[in-house]
Amino acid sequence: MAEPHNILVIRLSSLGDVLMSVPAVRALRRRFPNAHISWLAEGSVAGILAQQDFIDDVIYFPRGAVSRHLKTGHLPTTAYILKDFLKTLRQRKYDLIIDFHGIAKSVAMMLLARGGRTVGFGTMFAKDMSHVFYREKIKGVEKRIHKVDRNMLIASFMGCTEPAPDLPLRAHDEARCYIHDFFRSHNIKSPVFAVNPFASKDSAFKRWPLERYADLARKIRESGMGPVVIIWGPGEREEATRLAAMAGEGVELACQTDIAQLYALLSECSAYIGGDTGTTHLASAAQIPVISLFGPTDFIVNRPYSRKSVIIRKDMPCSPCKNKHCKTRECLTGISVDEVFEAVRKIISGDEA
Repeated sequence: MAEPHNILVIRLSSLGDVLMSVPAVRALRRRFPNAHISWLAEGSVAGILAQQDFIDDVIYFPRGAVSRHLKTGHLPTTAYILKDFLKTLRQRKYDLIIDFHGIAKSVAMMLLARGGRTVGFGTMFAKDMSHVFYREKIKGVEKRIHKVDRNMLIASFMGCTEPAPDLPLRAHDEARCYIHDFFRSHNIKSPVFAVNPFASKDSAFKRWPLERYADLARKIRESGMGPVVIIWGPGEREEATRLAAMAGEGVELACQTDIAQLYALLSECSAYIGGDTGTTHLASAAQIPVISLFGPTDFIVNRPYSRKSVIIRKDMPCSPCKNKHCKTRECLTGISVDEVFEAVRKIISGDEA
């Protein structure tokens, strides 16, 4: 079969899942160096994808604008936005469309695009019966594998023989200058420790208690390791401010950031501590030491894909699980401040954690 000249990659969201698709797309770039690779994405993650040299262009699906106008009943505006998106999507004819997402929405966009060969996951990993619509399906041997390795199954199917590439992302100079200005204005000097206690709204059950993050931040600061910066995102500023106040002097609230600016901030840090969130994968992409606190979610599938990553978890008989209403959350409450602090100390000193 002839090599593709135009490739469309579909992985719409979320931040963590997009980042865990990056190695496979990098591998595709190495396999097809002369092909034009477009990435279809939605939300804020599209901004940092647009800065990467292994992607030729990013097609942005304006999910937020569509949702807002639908809710307010502005149907003509919604129709105009969708028409403009479809025009962009169909501007190029693709020899190959790869759907890493595998849901009804990604399949709908795949079918709307002008393409020939379509590749996606088989029944083991696809959702919403999406596998029915792919001309070529990738079968999984084992369901419980890391998402990077899962996505690399598609890259391997396309002839990529090398292991998953482990390279940092790029952030534009404006983002780096913005972070340097923030550090300078707050007199934050290296080594800096990033702490992210948050998770998405639907994933609060994955969070280690806020009070323990406060104790950990205080302990890092009082030990003389360096300043601590609290990472926060949309809707989290109030709680992040409360955490900084609980932790005390030497613990700063991070500046407001987009994804590229957050990546630039993390790149300047000596270590990162957080739970199972997209920001944790962003810290891993920045190639800094990452300490991940895992509770109910499957660490085998979702852990940071980095040699500089340390996982802290409790092996519970009920784990992994998706019980958002668990009353005990022993898998998280069983993690002590002391063991997390010791992991931070060891990873900074170069010892094995």
